Amino acid sequence: MESGKRGLTLENVIKIARGLEVEPIELTDEFDHEALSLAGDMPSLLKPARKTGDVENLNIVSGAGGGGLLSVEYTDDGELLDPSMSDGFWSFPETIKAGWPNLNRIKAVPVIGDSMEPTVKKGSTVFVDTDHVFPSPEDIYACDYGDGLVIKRLKLVPRTDDILVISDNKERYGEPDRLSRRDVRVYGRIVAWFQWRG
Repeated sequence: MESGKRGLTLENVIKIARGLEVEPIELTDEFDHEALSLAGDMPSLLKPARKTGDVENLNIVSGAGGGGLLSVEYTDDGELLDPSMSDGFWSFPETIKAGWPNLNRIKAVPVIGDSMEPTVKKGSTVFVDTDHVFPSPEDIYACDYGDGLVIKRLKLVPRTDDILVISDNKERYGEPDRLSRRDVRVYGRIVAWFQWRG
């Protein structure tokens, strides 16, 4: 900017100020104080743009073992009430997007714990289809049955109102928990996951 090839624009002042977490008026006197004050009150220019077909990465953790965190609230149009709950977006090629008709309802969530190993390893990121909240006969879901957000295999018990909450790591976690379906809150079906082979 000091080379003279590009002038310091009001937009650049705002970007720099937000990056440094200072008021725009503290950086320059090139613009009048009123313009800088008004510009400083504008919505953030640094908010990550959500492109159609991007999957929001939630800044929470899901447990595969001891439980994680879940306190995410959305507006009616699907935007996060607290933008700090998102730390970016996953983008996919068109061939992958074609298999997911409503990517805006899919959320990416990091996994801690080992209860779903070897299927889903700790450190993986799971992709949760939040439209699919009624368990099918057996699949992997993001759910809560008292320990916070967990990733578990859920299996409906035929001819009952019960559901089995299963950890794939049976050696460490033992037999499934048999609970009433009303005691298990399902946040969504796991449609994919990303994990490093390590």
